[in-house]
Amino acid sequence: MPQIRKFEQDAIVDSTISTIVSDKSEVIATLEATPEYTGIKQRFDSIKDLKKQSKALDDKASLETKELESAVEAFNEDVLNSNPIYKLEYSKYYRGDDGLSFNTDTSSYSGIRTTIQNEIAIALLPKDAVNNINSIIERIADKFKIELNSV
Repeated sequence: MPQIRKFEQDAIVDSTISTIVSDKSEVIATLEATPEYTGIKQRFDSIKDLKKQSKALDDKASLETKELESAVEAFNEDVLNSNPIYKLEYSKYYRGDDGLSFNTDTSSYSGIRTTIQNEIAIALLPKDAVNNINSIIERIADKFKIELNSV
C-alpha cells in the first residue's frame, strides 16, 4: 500500500469535515430544541439582562458620585467657608460610614498649621510693627506681582 502525502491527508480531512458539517443547520436546530440547551440559553439571557441592569446601575452610581462630590465641595466652601480644620471629605474607595467624614486630624494640616503660625507671629509683633504690618506686606507683595497688561 503506497503512503499518501501530507497534502493528500489534508484534503481527505477537509472533505471529511465538510461532509460532517454539511447538514449543520439541521443539527444545530435539533440541538437548540433540547431541554438542556433551552435551560442554558435561559441562563445566558438572564445573565445578559443582569449585566444590562448592572451597567445601568453603575452609570447611575457614577452620576450620583459626581453630584455628591460637587455637594461636598460646595458644603466646604459655603457652609464651612473653606475652613480646613473641619473639612468634609468623601472617598469613593471606602465603603460605609468611613467614606464620608469630617477630617479633624490636625497633624495633616501643614497648610493651616503654617497659616496659624503666621497669624501668631504677626499678633506677637510689637505694637509699632503691627501698625505698619499691612504696608510692609503690601510692599513685599508688590515685588512679586505680575502685570497682566504687559504680558
